[in-house]
Amino acid sequence: MAHELLVIGTETRVVKQMAPVLRRVGCNVHRIPRADHAATLLLGTRFDLILARYPVEGVSLEEFVSTVRAEGSPCRDSGLLMMVAADEVGEVAHFLKRGVNRIVADDSPCDRMLDAIADLLGVAPRRSLRAVVQLELWLKNEGRRLLTVTENLSATGMLVRGGTEFPVGSLLGFELMLPGQQPLAGSVVVARHTDRLREHIDGFGGRIISFSGDGQDRLRSLLAAG
Repeated sequence: MAHELLVIGTETRVVKQMAPVLRRVGCNVHRIPRADHAATLLLGTRFDLILARYPVEGVSLEEFVSTVRAEGSPCRDSGLLMMVAADEVGEVAHFLKRGVNRIVADDSPCDRMLDAIADLLGVAPRRSLRAVVQLELWLKNEGRRLLTVTENLSATGMLVRGGTEFPVGSLLGFELMLPGQQPLAGSVVVARHTDRLREHIDGFGGRIISFSGDGQDRLRSLLAAG
């Protein structure tokens, strides 16, 4: 089932970069430029995550948070991420854990924003599992292949060593070679490149978007057994 995301406020560079990636990994992205124009929608529509740029237009931040978290609001338990300029973080900090779940600088790198979004949406439990994986990207007149290993796997994604030549948003075919099993195949989209200093790995995080045959059931069984 697709995640429903609402973006409120003027579009930033990172929002423009993220939107195609989010759509490729199964998110429906809706945009409204002003918070006061979003009030009626928020009271009648459930969103899994709300991204709002500070300052919110048309209402105070307190009024906006109160609308989202009002008793009976379909978004009462939704994730709320505020995108804030570095010199304005102090104006929003009071609301952190008081209606606002996460504050991220509005000029953050795309992968950092995507990490925050993934945390708030919730991700399937991951298991540290090193499996050989073949990745394949077909371009107009040529194909690229890479044989490497995963650092961890979940039912919905993988962390892969190498592959940084594949741009964020690339759709790759994959084939996992698992011990004692037939290969497990499907498609994965490159969601982000790793931060080498923070994660101590050169590679990418990918979101699995489809499986061949019974691949999804087999992967879930493998993860559950671990």
